[in-house]
Amino acid sequence: MRIGLDARFLSHPQRGGFKTYTVNLISAIRQLDDENQYFIYLDRPTDLHDLPVKQNFNYRVVNGNLPVIGMPVREQVLLRSQISKDHLDVFHSLCNTAPVGSGTKRIATLHDTIQVTTKIRFMTPPGFKYWMIMSYSKWAIKQSINTLDRILTVSEFEKSEITNLFRIPENRVVVTHLAANSIFKPASFDQKAIMRAEIEKKFGISDDFIFGVGYEDRKNIPLLIKAYKHLAVDFPGTNLVIVSAEEHKRQSLQQLASELHLDGRVTVLGSVAATDLLALYNLATVFVFPSERESFGLPPLEAIACGTPTIVMKSSSLPEILGNGAMFVDGKDSQEWADMIRSVIVNERSRSEMIKRGLQRASELNWENCARKTIQAYDQVVSGI
Repeated sequence: MRIGLDARFLSHPQRGGFKTYTVNLISAIRQLDDENQYFIYLDRPTDLHDLPVKQNFNYRVVNGNLPVIGMPVREQVLLRSQISKDHLDVFHSLCNTAPVGSGTKRIATLHDTIQVTTKIRFMTPPGFKYWMIMSYSKWAIKQSINTLDRILTVSEFEKSEITNLFRIPENRVVVTHLAANSIFKPASFDQKAIMRAEIEKKFGISDDFIFGVGYEDRKNIPLLIKAYKHLAVDFPGTNLVIVSAEEHKRQSLQQLASELHLDGRVTVLGSVAATDLLALYNLATVFVFPSERESFGLPPLEAIACGTPTIVMKSSSLPEILGNGAMFVDGKDSQEWADMIRSVIVNERSRSEMIKRGLQRASELNWENCARKTIQAYDQVVSGI
């Protein structure tokens, strides 16, 4: 088969779930498939030394560098043209949006329906570019969803959301669970000592800390700060560290911490490198993720893969993905979250059991299985199954 992959996040500098999926899926396909020819479409010139290289991998650059409208023009005009030139048997859009109306058999991975169901206000933070991307994404998903030959998604929860929202038969939607990146694993005692020194040098973090990640409203990071308020006096040597990629959200979170008289106790970081994230997971006393809407939930999976006790909200896909590898809180009562965090901090036996269960659950999800099911979908679509 001649298989095309829109792998713009392979060359795109932005970190996040789309990039994690793209990098790891293509790396796993490289390990598994020697027979099919892959045409991998990037969005900018990239050093081949930074890409998975194999005899049956053919890279194409389809530039999307026009200001503001670069993504729509690339996907709906330039990419469609390149697909036609490469005479593909099947084309796979990896990250939600796809060319509309291409004559080639098409698959798309729809990671979630959030871009379709979320109302985006014009020119509100983080600004016009974000509004434009979200508006285009909503349009492209709605226009293409009913013409795709197969839809891949990342959890049974999200499959249900997709089939209900778009009234699509269940047999057209295939679940391919993701996995944590292989870099996320427990560090040794000596490795943690090096990590701690690096984290103190880079971010000024020297005390023990509770760790959280997120900036979108659905991530409920203010809830985590309010829960920490209940704990701060009783645990003077344990602070709160949050990674929040958006600057305007960082400012509001830091302001909330100040209003709750937590100055000096709450550190809000911007986007961090994967190596720093690995260190933060490993050094954290507990990872807390009060998100109420996740199609999969990579951050808590990465945390348990590092052997970090993890607490999440009992909602959306999180019980499916984490199983008994994490502790769950049902609802948004800050005192309940504080009580659960307290129990994990003080109960060493419970912590040890959580770590064991978390590592076991993380090992059950791997990129090889994701790639196998993806290649199987290619076969089925080309065969007309």
